[in-house]
Amino acid sequence: MLKWMVVGCALVALVGGCSRHVDAVAKAEPTRWDPCSLTPESIAATGLDPSYRDVGWGEGIVVDDWARCSFKPPGVGAPYFLSVQSSLVHSFTEIQQDTRNIEGRAIEIGDRDAFQYRRVIGRSAVACSVGIDMQVGVVIFSVNYLEYVEGETDPCAIVVEHTTDLESALPAAAR
Repeated sequence: MLKWMVVGCALVALVGGCSRHVDAVAKAEPTRWDPCSLTPESIAATGLDPSYRDVGWGEGIVVDDWARCSFKPPGVGAPYFLSVQSSLVHSFTEIQQDTRNIEGRAIEIGDRDAFQYRRVIGRSAVACSVGIDMQVGVVIFSVNYLEYVEGETDPCAIVVEHTTDLESALPAAAR
């Protein structure tokens, strides 16, 4: 009997030793898309100044949830800025349900689900934004007029145009 127990233990050890140990495969953490990765060529193709880009939120301001890059039309005294923001923490659904947004509506940019909306920023600022659904997170394109003059082009028309022009530079669409 002892002989069979030793043989059985040896067999279990042999089979166990030959079996493959499988560690859980670590999934790669998603990385936030960098809005400043938009090339000067793609910026120029949408009519903006390829030599201008404002990275981040301003000196001393850190917003961990969002990456940001801004662009402007050519020339001095640009009437508006295009701000492009990306986040892995916030979602497309969150943007759609944000109660601070007004005049929200579902649209498509290329083959991507998008949401166009306005937000009241202040008395003189006029803005319109388009949120784009990503595999993980969201990207927001915003056109901000610093001093909107009646009769200037609606910021929603401008942001949709720039977003459409730059959509192909985004990572793969969420589907």
